[in-house]
Amino acid sequence: MTEALTRTVDAYRRPPWNEAVSQALPPRLRVAGTPRWVGLAPLIALLALLAALSLRLSNTAFIDEALYINAGHDYLRHWLTGDGVEAYGDSFSGVPFVYPVLAAVLDTLGGLLLVRVFSLLCVLAATIFVYRALADLGYRSEGMLAAAVFALTGPVVFAGALATFDALVIAMLAGAFWTGVQKGWPSAVATGAILGLVPVMKYTGAIFIPVVLGVVFLTSPRWRAGVAGIIAAAIPAAAWLAWSAQIAAGIAFTTADRSALSPHSTEDLLAWMALDIGILILVALAGGLMLARRGKGHALLGLGLLGGGMALPAAQLILGEGVSFDKHMAYSALFLAPLAGYALAKLSRRTWKLLPVSVLLLAALLFGVSRSEAMFASWVSVQPVLNVMGDSPRPGIYISSATDSLKYHLRDRPEITWETTFSLYPQGEEAIRVAVEDQRFQSVILRSASTGAPDQDAGQAVLLQALRDSPHYKLTATMPAREHSETDMWLVFTKKETK
Repeated sequence: MTEALTRTVDAYRRPPWNEAVSQALPPRLRVAGTPRWVGLAPLIALLALLAALSLRLSNTAFIDEALYINAGHDYLRHWLTGDGVEAYGDSFSGVPFVYPVLAAVLDTLGGLLLVRVFSLLCVLAATIFVYRALADLGYRSEGMLAAAVFALTGPVVFAGALATFDALVIAMLAGAFWTGVQKGWPSAVATGAILGLVPVMKYTGAIFIPVVLGVVFLTSPRWRAGVAGIIAAAIPAAAWLAWSAQIAAGIAFTTADRSALSPHSTEDLLAWMALDIGILILVALAGGLMLARRGKGHALLGLGLLGGGMALPAAQLILGEGVSFDKHMAYSALFLAPLAGYALAKLSRRTWKLLPVSVLLLAALLFGVSRSEAMFASWVSVQPVLNVMGDSPRPGIYISSATDSLKYHLRDRPEITWETTFSLYPQGEEAIRVAVEDQRFQSVILRSASTGAPDQDAGQAVLLQALRDSPHYKLTATMPAREHSETDMWLVFTKKETK
């Protein structure tokens, strides 16, 4: 018997909320597409909020931002003029002439702001992909809530304001989620191509490929996962054949043979995780348990997403590595968000309706605002140093613990040759003292605070003592590196002019 025969003539059907709102609008605003646009209003508002949260963050170039853009300019100059280029592959966590060159092109067109806006566009796209992937699977409400918890997470807001490859990789993974749940050959090929490019951008991104393929396997015809998997394996293999030496060195330094560059205790890292994604983890765990009750396939899906969400934090907890720990929580947010969205949608249908969901989203927003601002202030501004150096710095070799950032902001000063303390300190105490005795540097720019790495702190102590004991150098400027700080100071030593 059809539904029409079982429904009374005057039975009332409650319209979807977007249709109800559309009907309440003035007649001149009601057209055929009005309900659709009204339905997209929450997503549009969320994207605007995410953009505002990211654009409010401001600081001079972070060391990673400066390193990538400087390297990109070096590669462009090498390709255009044939000038030599540094072997960046040893220290990069992705193929060094892919994202850095893109960043350099954007920097040429619009400076650091444009490179950061590109990252913002990437996280906005990732938010849309999260929503569309779940909506196309029939979970529209879950998709909207998943997009919300993803976009409001502090590390995601931070990634949207940072000119590194992370935002692009997150967008690629989210895009692969979306194409992976579609139908047909083209989307399967697109999924494989996107996933294959992920480890080219970021080597550790390879650990997420099985997670996305698992989602494709569990949510669409299995042959699609096979096609995507073959293509996803072929692209990195081709990159390896072309640039194996650089890739091997980069993987060894940044991943396989890595030791902690900024050692932190497990307690510190867990505390950061709780602040960054603590609420998201708890809600995602609840969503995973709810999903598991629907059967084995759903349980495997939940486990895969939880595994993807905890992969990078677990690796850094084992290593005790504080570098990029906060930033990597953005990857966790991507994989935990669908589970959290599922849990919140279930919760919204219970007795109190949207009240607990609103409270959780508000808490996520407050943590997101606070944590993203703290992350963006985690590196000191080099602006005080730039102010001291003025418009006419003396030519010569400059060395600093913030070389990459200073080199980026002073890239129009060809008379300055930059070196970094990270290369000097490993040469040993005697080499440090000899460099000072030989008056190798025109200027030495350091911070009085700890670098966070014991080996670097030891080298800096030797360099500072050598500079203070040297008759050839004088301390020409001392400025607070952080506002109202008397212990974290910029120290500028300059070689005395010979008469």
